[in-house]
Amino acid sequence: MKKLLLRLAICSLALIPATFLAIPTVFPTEMTIYKPDKCWNGYSIFRNDNTLFNIGPKPDGIIPEDVNSVVRNKYNPYEKQGIRRAINASGGSIIPPEVFKTMGDASKYSLNGSDLRNWAGKAIAEATGAEAGMPTAGACNAITLAAAACIMKGTELKNDTPLEEDALLNIIQKLPVRTEGLKTEFIVQKCNWTEYVHRLECAGGRIIWVGTDEGTTEEELDEAFDPEKTAGYFFTAVSSTGYLPRGDALPLETIIRIAHDHDVPVIVDASLTLPPKKNLRKFISQGADLVAFSGGKFIPGPSNSGMLAGRRTLIRLASLQATNDGIGRGSKISGGTILGLVTALNILLKQDEEALFDILESKSKWMAEQLNMIPGVEAGVVTYKYVFFTITIEEEERKSTIPQCYVKIDNEVFGLTESELSKKLGEGNPSISAPYHVRHGNLMINPVGLREGDESIILQRIREILNQARSARGCP
Repeated sequence: MKKLLLRLAICSLALIPATFLAIPTVFPTEMTIYKPDKCWNGYSIFRNDNTLFNIGPKPDGIIPEDVNSVVRNKYNPYEKQGIRRAINASGGSIIPPEVFKTMGDASKYSLNGSDLRNWAGKAIAEATGAEAGMPTAGACNAITLAAAACIMKGTELKNDTPLEEDALLNIIQKLPVRTEGLKTEFIVQKCNWTEYVHRLECAGGRIIWVGTDEGTTEEELDEAFDPEKTAGYFFTAVSSTGYLPRGDALPLETIIRIAHDHDVPVIVDASLTLPPKKNLRKFISQGADLVAFSGGKFIPGPSNSGMLAGRRTLIRLASLQATNDGIGRGSKISGGTILGLVTALNILLKQDEEALFDILESKSKWMAEQLNMIPGVEAGVVTYKYVFFTITIEEEERKSTIPQCYVKIDNEVFGLTESELSKKLGEGNPSISAPYHVRHGNLMINPVGLREGDESIILQRIREILNQARSARGCP
C-alpha cells in the first residue's frame, strides 16, 4: 500500500504546472518569520484571502501568519541563546510594526548621512516648536552633546565661519580634556540632582552645585554665575525617582530668567516628561535653549534613539561634535534608527491619548482586582503626572497620564517588603521589572510596555512569591 501511494505521488508531479514549480519557498513580502513547526526551511507559509497559493494576481496582497499572537509566543531569539525573557512593567513603549518595517526597509539602501540628519532635524524641530533639532543615540547622548554645544560657544565655531579640516578638528577635539580657556561650568541645583547630571562631565563640563537638598534661593542661583567660567544652567524636569524639582527648588521659569540675564543657555533633561505629548513643545515655549528627549520611552522608537531640540546655533555646534570625530562620534546611530525614530515620533503625534488611557486603565484595574483577592494584599489604580509618577493631578488632566497598578503587602503576614518583592520578581524567569518607589512605598506595575498575556504572568509570579513567603512563616 505504501509503495502504491509513493508511486501515485511521484506521478502526480508531472501534472503540476511549471508555473507552480517556479514558486519559491521563501516569499518576498518584506518580512521573514521563523516558524519551525509549520514551514519550509524555517519560513512560514504565506497566503492571501482566497487560496494558499494563488498563481495569478494577488489583489489582497500576501498576508503572513499573525505575528503578534502566534509567532511571538512560538519563537524568542533570546531564549534560543539561553537568555531570559524580561517583562517590562516599569514603563517604556512597545515598538510598533510600522517602525520595524521602516527600519528594515532602510537597511536595504545607502544614503548621504547629512541629508538624513537634516531631514530628521526638521521633523524634530516641527514637533517640538524649536528652531532646529537633531537625532541622537538616546537622551543621555543628547545631554552630553548639549553640554558640548554650550562649551563650544566660546570657540571660533560659534560664528559658522568655514574652517580648514585640520583647524576644525583641532577645535572639536578640545573636548572633553583640552578645555583650557573655555567656559565649562554648569550650574545645577543640588535638590535637582539625578544620576544623569554626570553626562555634562562627559563633555568636559564641571558641575557647580547650588543650594541644599531642601531647596535653592534665587540669590544662590544668581551668585553662582561666573562670567569667565559658566557655560550654562542645567535642569531635570522629571527623574525616575519622582517629580522634580523637589523641596524648595526653583522652577524652570526662574532658572531661564536668571540664565538669560547672564546670556548663557539652559539645558533641560525632558526624557521622562511624556505623556502628555504636549510636553514635546512645553520647554521650548518656556524659553529653554536645548531640550533632550528619549526616543525609546513613550515615543515608541528604537531604545537607542533620542532627540535634541533647541536654538539653531547650538544645534549646529552639537551636530559638529556628533559627526566630525568629536565626543559624539562613538555614539552614532544608523540610518534605520533615525528613520525609525521619526516614524515613532509621528505615531505619537497622531496618538489618541484618551483612548490609550482607557486601555491602560482597564489593564491596571483588572490586575488590581485580581491582586486584592489575595489576603494581605492591597492594590489599586493611581494616575500620576508622568510615567515615573509624582503627585496626583487634577481630574481634567487625568487622561494625559499613565494609569498604573500599585501594590502594597502586609509585611507582618508575609515577612516580606515591597522592595524585596520587586527584587524577587526580577530574579525569576521571565525576569519581571516592576519597580519599588521609596516615595510612595508601593510596588508599581506600569502597563505601557506589557505585551498580551504579561499581566497574567506577573500576577501568577506575585502569587507564587507570596505563597512561598507565607508558607515559610508557617502560615496556611
